Amino acid sequence: MHTAEASPKGVAPPQSHRVSKWLVPAIGYLVSALSLVWVFWKFPFAQLADHLRTLGWNWVALAVLLEFAVYFMDAWRWKVLLRRVGNPSFGLSLQAIFIGVLANDILPAKAGEIVRCFLLSYETEVPLSLAITSDVMLRIMDGLWIVILYLFITFQVATHTEINRGMWIFGSCAVGLGVLFTFILFRRQHAHHFVRSRSWGARFMRLLDELHRLGDWRDLRDSMAVGGLYWLLQILAIWALTRADRFDLGMSAVAFVLVVKSVATVVPNAPANLGAYQAAVVYALGFLFVERVNAQPFAEIMFVFLTLPVAIGGALAVVSADIDIFALHKHAHRAHHNLQGK
Repeated sequence: MHTAEASPKGVAPPQSHRVSKWLVPAIGYLVSALSLVWVFWKFPFAQLADHLRTLGWNWVALAVLLEFAVYFMDAWRWKVLLRRVGNPSFGLSLQAIFIGVLANDILPAKAGEIVRCFLLSYETEVPLSLAITSDVMLRIMDGLWIVILYLFITFQVATHTEINRGMWIFGSCAVGLGVLFTFILFRRQHAHHFVRSRSWGARFMRLLDELHRLGDWRDLRDSMAVGGLYWLLQILAIWALTRADRFDLGMSAVAFVLVVKSVATVVPNAPANLGAYQAAVVYALGFLFVERVNAQPFAEIMFVFLTLPVAIGGALAVVSADIDIFALHKHAHRAHHNLQGK
């Protein structure tokens, strides 16, 4: 018979792990639920019908095409970043991107990020650990582009104190992570020395080695440049949708909406960022002096036309690849868990 004394000291109780598994999705769903309540409070459904009736469908079609092009840029920059370490084909990168988008739209907590990394690793010679590391690098680049966009925006659009405060926090984190990863990428020996001097260093030695494999300045530069096109196309897609809905917003104002929406949906939440997405758009349009009665319908229009068509593209990618998205998520989660345990 095993007694309580037989348990090794210092082992974390199993319930802490169970709590961590449901805590992030629970917080995400709570944020989404509160956001939906805020967005749909006194929602002008009659106004939404008027907006749909008067939409310029040519502009809507252009917005959808531009949004699709966004993910082609995403696949291109991912391929460029992995050029030295596996060099996945553009087609496989694109397939992984679209299937990951679908997973994000039907699974909580941005599960599509792990799904797309697992799929790319499974179909190519790129190790899963390196696929995940490269995905993290892309997100850091996105953070830097958001900061760059916001700096340009402030020359054209007057922003509120609370927006500036939030962007200072976000920008400091993004720049700090960028500097840290750059140091690790190009100062391997210094980073190893620093890590070895810490009690937790052994757990991060593998990560440092993976990061250093991505440390080619030309690939990072090219991937960052393609990232500029990735963000420009997102701005153009939203701008085309504002034209479709007869909004007189310039590029700087549209970029402001994109920045606020992107920052507000950084934290993992409900599938497709439901709730947080619309709330962020309504919030941003309020600072651009768009009346709430018009901002609420546009937020729903933007969510549907810039999310649903791409999700359909992801579904087609799943069908063409003959993949069970839920089984893929399960395998990806298990593989990621095993990777963390190494």
